[in-house]
Amino acid sequence: MKFESALPPHLEQFVRDQLATGRFRSEGEVVHTALHLLEGQAHSREADSAWLKQELDKGLSSRPGEPITRQFWDQLRARVRTRAGRGDGA
Repeated sequence: MKFESALPPHLEQFVRDQLATGRFRSEGEVVHTALHLLEGQAHSREADSAWLKQELDKGLSSRPGEPITRQFWDQLRARVRTRAGRGDGA
């Protein structure tokens, strides 16, 4: 299977370089592997988008947030100092 005429020169060279490594036996095998990786990447993005939408929906459906007060910050600073003093870094 010849793809060279359909590919820009830098991709033609990339295919030739991949064949020269001995990892692939044909141009078609290089293209098949590339398409398989692209497909996996697309599915991963879809899964990430679905997870993000789910998390956003959870946040939007939760109760309204409380306003942040000086007392909240003082308590947070105290907790951080306590944990830092214990050396657990959390």
